[in-house]
Amino acid sequence: MITKLGVAFTTVNIEPDTPPTQVTITATTTVDGEDLGETIVLTVGCEDRNCAITIEAPALITCEGEITGTVTCDGIAVEDAVVEFNNFPIVGEFNPNPATTDGSGNYSTTLTVPESTPLISTVIMATTTVNGETITAMVSLHIECPLEECPCKYRIGIQGNAAPATVNVTQQSTPTTFQGTINVTAIQCFTASAMCNPAINNFNISFGSGGNTINFVMGRRINIACDGNNFARVHGVANATGNVFNGIFDVLIELQISPSNIGTWTIIASDLHGNTFSTTFSAIVSPATFIGDCSDVP
Repeated sequence: MITKLGVAFTTVNIEPDTPPTQVTITATTTVDGEDLGETIVLTVGCEDRNCAITIEAPALITCEGEITGTVTCDGIAVEDAVVEFNNFPIVGEFNPNPATTDGSGNYSTTLTVPESTPLISTVIMATTTVNGETITAMVSLHIECPLEECPCKYRIGIQGNAAPATVNVTQQSTPTTFQGTINVTAIQCFTASAMCNPAINNFNISFGSGGNTINFVMGRRINIACDGNNFARVHGVANATGNVFNGIFDVLIELQISPSNIGTWTIIASDLHGNTFSTTFSAIVSPATFIGDCSDVP
């Protein structure tokens, strides 16, 4: 193509997987009957670059630990690559997040584990994009930050074991809304005596909408919290069953109880593959519901 200013240009397409090759390009034209030409020699190529990210972490992190790794392409360090971090189950915070690689392609971040986290397994993922390609590395490890495993105790549920709820679901990147009936139960560190029992550890969620069922069963806490006698929270993991989800999910349940015993429930769950479940609904709490300090009795 020739512009109005007499500048000529064209596009050269290189076949994929072409190694660096020296070529000669010649341009010719005729102006006022005179043949003109120019030749250049250059190197062309179109190789797929082999980019990789590594991740390293200690086998056990107690309260705080460093995560490190390297980003390279064809064995050459990649500088200024932006690396993002997450883990499953979702426990703790990464700082910085994201991190940026240095001139040697190295990155580092620190995972801070919340207090009262018992010994659990988690998978940490480091992800970056280089030349339009997204690459991820994962590492499995144990984390903990043992302090007081039972800061409080509770037994919570819904009166009649059923309440209407609207549930928002994302499955394989497709969002869906269900109208149906839900039941939630959780018992953590509870005993009728003036003490806490760390061995008491269970929560379950069941939801039905027409022919669809979503259950989170055999829930086990990562940590719990209470505020007075009217707020309880549990963060943990549970096994999803039913005809919508399956596998291990990270689950958060929060309950706020009003003076009239109306409970506002918030549930958020997600898995390692981007599937999600969330709902907020209100229902009268069960007569057996109790939230208190370890020294309290029902």
